[in-house]
Amino acid sequence: MINVHADARGDSGPLEKKSLRSEVFELLRRRIISGQYALGEWLRQEEIADELDVSPTPVREALDQLVAEGLAERIPYRGVRVLQLTSEEIVDAYVFRLLLEVTVARMAAHNVSEEQVADLHRILRETERLLRLDDVSGYQHLNRELHQRIAAATGNQLLARLYKLVVNRFPDWMMYGDLVEQPEVRRNALQRDLEEHRVLVELIASHKADAAARQAMEHMQHVGEELVAWAGVPEAMLKEEERQIRPLLPRLAESSNP
Repeated sequence: MINVHADARGDSGPLEKKSLRSEVFELLRRRIISGQYALGEWLRQEEIADELDVSPTPVREALDQLVAEGLAERIPYRGVRVLQLTSEEIVDAYVFRLLLEVTVARMAAHNVSEEQVADLHRILRETERLLRLDDVSGYQHLNRELHQRIAAATGNQLLARLYKLVVNRFPDWMMYGDLVEQPEVRRNALQRDLEEHRVLVELIASHKADAAARQAMEHMQHVGEELVAWAGVPEAMLKEEERQIRPLLPRLAESSNP
């Protein structure tokens, strides 16, 4: 039986009969966001069904869900492949996510519950454990979970659904795939990412909405720098789109008021 949380591409064996479509979807989704499937790689229904020892039906349904959530694309007469974005599409997704992160952080700071705060701290602890183990795949999975839980803490279901769609279009897995031979650089980048998440969660938990919005903005701008450094996104293109939305972003000089 394949454990969807093991994240080991190439394992073989049957999946549990319960919720096969969900099991297959989670496994494929995890492989995509961890970079185990390359951008543009074809997801062959028959090959996946044979590998997992399941019928083609749950695989087809899982592929349909990947397409619906923006992680894959269907090419007429050819099949389904992992989403492959141009630099322009990556920058568009980055700028939209930058705006959303600021909005989500602010609203979460106003509406987060004690139970949600506890859950965010749990994710941070688990993320720190995976960072020590240098488990990039697991780290990426929890990174997305943390951001999506913050979006859920806004209390706005439509915003949370929109946020999930935008995040699925944002290829953050590209940034660390090329650092396999530079483990120290990768660890330092992920450690900074974790520290920024800690600050963000504490500001949200303290209901400091303005400060949380600024922290979210700075965090995403660091992500933008990594897109330029490691994903080959043209810096001039990214900076120009940032310039266009700058009036919509919080000012760093403003005081931190809840």
